[in-house]
Amino acid sequence: MTEEQKDQLRQKWKSWLDEIGNELGWLLTGRDIFWRLQEIVESNDKIQSPPILHNWIADNYVAKVATGIRKIVDKKKSCSLFQLILGIEKNPDVITREYFVSQWHDKVTKKLGIDNQTFDEFAKPGEQRVDLENLTSDKQKLSEGTNLIKNFTDKWIAHFDKKRGIIQMPTFGDLNNALDIIDEVWCKYSLLLMCSAPDTRKPAMALDWEAPLQHCWIEEPEKEESEG
Repeated sequence: MTEEQKDQLRQKWKSWLDEIGNELGWLLTGRDIFWRLQEIVESNDKIQSPPILHNWIADNYVAKVATGIRKIVDKKKSCSLFQLILGIEKNPDVITREYFVSQWHDKVTKKLGIDNQTFDEFAKPGEQRVDLENLTSDKQKLSEGTNLIKNFTDKWIAHFDKKRGIIQMPTFGDLNNALDIIDEVWCKYSLLLMCSAPDTRKPAMALDWEAPLQHCWIEEPEKEESEG
């Protein structure tokens, strides 16, 4: 493989990581919004009944998160976190220690050897290639942590599967766990591809999304003054 071809692959993987990160960021933000809404409803008896609106919100939240998770870990489509790791696994000479270290430009970092130490998180000390067992472990972590959600999405959300009644239904805890696993793996590969190591892909909330809730949603119509 030529250097130009390697660079094309790296750029493709980076664009995938960015696209996946945007989807993941919204799912993580949506999770915060959903659970904050639950706190608000639980603290106010006046808005708890009838539960139709709250059930509808919960159903839509589950569908959005479940389909988002399925898309991010899809094993067949081209742009997914699973396929990104698989691509690196199939092309271990594209992101080598030499390339990784070359992306670190801070003089202090290089003097302390942090660039090489960081690559050791992906490869065995001194090895030039990413450890394939490391990649396999990450794929397995994604599969095991999201398989329940994927099956639920396939059988209940995407299709009217005749055998859907026999599958295990995920809980909100399962959704949370799957998101946390994806977030952890995404951040790991952000370090490998972007040399950036965020703790989470969840973006900072720039706007006060609760502001609309502080106003009456349905105004009482003004009564017209009677004549005479």
